[in-house]
Order: sequence, then structure tokens, then C-alpha cells
Amino acid sequence: MKSLISTIATLVIGLSTFAHEGHDKTPGALTAPHGGQLKGTSQLYVELVSDSSGFKLYTIDHDLKSIPIKDVKIEGTARLPKQKQSEKLALNTSESFMDTKVDAKGSHRYTVDLRVTYKGKTESVSFNVEPQE
Repeated sequence: MKSLISTIATLVIGLSTFAHEGHDKTPGALTAPHGGQLKGTSQLYVELVSDSSGFKLYTIDHDLKSIPIKDVKIEGTARLPKQKQSEKLALNTSESFMDTKVDAKGSHRYTVDLRVTYKGKTESVSFNVEPQE
């Protein structure tokens, strides 16, 4: 029995020496510059960063460089889980992002659907948002 335990211990220690850094990362996965969720269109990425009262939207090119928010038109709706109708979002534009307030009405999650227009092409992206406490 002691030899079986020592064999298993040796095997586990031996296998752990083959492990190395980076195996917790998915190859080709992108890290959002502002810590939010990234969704892509054929021309750009939209990053959604949520907080307890709503969220901010950032626009980023495929090289992860910021696109001026004035160059992009975004319209959106939010839908709570038990609602059939979506509510139109009032997006406020600042120099580097858009933001809005969302009353989640106690829901732990809601869906945001966006229509993004950039360089004359309109595409859609959707986010599942969990309000941050």
C-alpha cells in the first residue's frame, strides 16, 4: 500500500513539472481594455462595462485601438427577463464612450440589443448584462 501511495505521489509531482504558465488563457481570446464584455462586428468591437446603475459603451477597432465615439452611431434597447417589450435606451455621448442608466427592477440579468452603424454599415450585437453591485 505504501508503494502505491508513493508511486501516485511521484506521478503527480512529475506531471506537475510539465505544466507551465499560460494554460489558463484561451488561445486567440481578447482581453477587453476597460474590463468589460467585448462583442464584435465585421468592422469594430463594442465593449460594454456595466455597473449597478447602467453601463458604458466603448468602440474599439480590430487592433484594439479606440475609435472616436463621434464616428459611430449606436441605438439600443434593454429587455428584462419577464418583460415582452424592450425599452429604448437613452445613450449619452461623451468624448470616449456612451453611457446610460438602466433600472433593472431587481433583476439579476437583462439583455441589451444594439444597432451599431460605422462607415455606413449597420450591424447588431447583443449583450447579457448582470448589474454589478
